[in-house]
Amino acid sequence: MTFTAMDWNLGGADADADRDTFNTMTANLWTPEQVSLADDAEDIHGLKDAEQIALSRVFAGLSAIESLQAGSATRSLSSGAERDCTGTRQAVLTAIAFAESMHTKAYSALIAVLDNASDNTDSTNASNNAPVNSTDSAAHTGRANDSTQSPFAWVQQNESMQEKLRLLNDVYATAPNSTDNAADLSINPAVDSTQSKDTSADSSSITSPTEIATPNVSASDSADAHACNSSRDSSPAADLGALKRLAAAVLAEALLAESGFYLPMWLSSRGSMTKSADIIRLINRDIVASGSYLGAVYQQKLEIFDDITRESMRQYVYDLANNLYFAEEDYSYELPYGDLGLEDDIEKFLSYNANKALSYLGYPALFPAEISQPNPAVTDELNDMESLASALKPASLFGGSGISFGSTASASATTRTPSSSTATSTGATSANKAEETSDDDWDF
Repeated sequence: MTFTAMDWNLGGADADADRDTFNTMTANLWTPEQVSLADDAEDIHGLKDAEQIALSRVFAGLSAIESLQAGSATRSLSSGAERDCTGTRQAVLTAIAFAESMHTKAYSALIAVLDNASDNTDSTNASNNAPVNSTDSAAHTGRANDSTQSPFAWVQQNESMQEKLRLLNDVYATAPNSTDNAADLSINPAVDSTQSKDTSADSSSITSPTEIATPNVSASDSADAHACNSSRDSSPAADLGALKRLAAAVLAEALLAESGFYLPMWLSSRGSMTKSADIIRLINRDIVASGSYLGAVYQQKLEIFDDITRESMRQYVYDLANNLYFAEEDYSYELPYGDLGLEDDIEKFLSYNANKALSYLGYPALFPAEISQPNPAVTDELNDMESLASALKPASLFGGSGISFGSTASASATTRTPSSSTATSTGATSANKAEETSDDDWDF
């Protein structure tokens, strides 16, 4: 076995796409400590109990999704990148995993401020101007089904939440170096992808899988794709396994995670919990960049297959999207959205995000426009660049450099393939400012 060094100086569309996305992800670096949540601590006292309960559960559920993405998804996608000999792609995946881990830290901070404010009803600590920047009290969180159950425990016990995680983990758990076959690439579809949203389905009762036949790939394509390490499994079916994992990762972020952004954005549109909304905007910016990139990689890898195989993969992706959609819909029913009169809005937002996730993968919308038009107040809040630009403290934790924000891709932005040298050019740029130093500066 020959070990190689990662070469960022390579030319070509793939290398350009990797560099662009890596630069975007690193330019977007942020931490939850840079956003002061003190103002939100005061707003919490004006929230209804149902709003506080729903918000804490939403944040815990989002943390569960991102935890799976940072762990299982990253490991499975990295194995595929090794087989493709794309060393810089592994670096991009590492940057995405770092961002996902930071997201989980942010969700814990958001839950902590909810808990701290609710535990101090006399407002003594809620009016403190010091920024809430610690997750130490996250384990102490309340505001769930009762005063003793934390939102993290609620998520662990919630069957709909666990079903979403199982669906994704079953995809990621497919061993990249094992011999994949048609059965390995099947899932239990909730419904046929052509059926409408109004058709009910119980994903747990479905037993007939969607099978994907072993694809036909030209000898030259197969040889080029696996020239780095001939000892690895270079079967076309293994390529399908990599496609499956890429599709799952995109759906997890753009469909599931982004659907959880509704409530904080809805509250922010009403002038409440605006700092929490700033953190969600930062997270959304990362997800737009990673979703666009992974979707573009999926589309590129799919091109080498014949029409029959591409159609089989299309059906597979729609089946998985349907499964995840209905699990997310069930999950939303168990949050107290009904008490807030938001159930109809939530379903539209979920349909909207399902369509957007499929667009990242190069597929047409699953739901018609008339049932997938989200509340414009929510989407406007999510794409509020003026608020995003002022969200972080001027001095970051990364060298004290200022951070300037460019435009973020809209939720309905079309994806680009890695053949474009400007792929996934969303987000921010950062600049380091040189200063003269003296020996006294280093006397600690």
